[in-house]
Amino acid sequence: MEKMRTLHRRPRPIGFIVPRAAAMLTSIAILLAACGGDGGGNGGTASVLHALVVNASDADVTISYTGAEPAEDQTQTTCSADTHDFPVADPFTLSIDGKTVIDSDVDLPDGIPNQGESDLIVRVDVAKDGTATFDRVRPGSGVQKPSKAAYCPTLPG
Repeated sequence: MEKMRTLHRRPRPIGFIVPRAAAMLTSIAILLAACGGDGGGNGGTASVLHALVVNASDADVTISYTGAEPAEDQTQTTCSADTHDFPVADPFTLSIDGKTVIDSDVDLPDGIPNQGESDLIVRVDVAKDGTATFDRVRPGSGVQKPSKAAYCPTLPG
């Protein structure tokens, strides 16, 4: 009676297992392609340098970016904080009023820009006298603007 309760499974032939595994791998490849997956971690889109420029100087400043293809110069008004987005290139430079602030060959830690595989963020502060400094370039995509009172105390936040 005990023998009747146990089910016997015959092993499946190898001719059944191989096509099934191939079909599963093909399905996964199609899903990755449909979702834009290229193994790069950012969906196959170009990476971006998000530069938050805080201009506390008494004059407007001109922001210049040179990478694989130079970007158009951008002007930022006095007493303002804005984010400027540039395509990540290796090497690149970011300049304020013609003076190089960030030179990727000199100022970036090892491993960044990771061959353009991740977005980068940086905060650049332009002091009242017009000199520009930056904190550090790091991977990321979110940059928070400070309150206006923090860099321009004569105006309300």
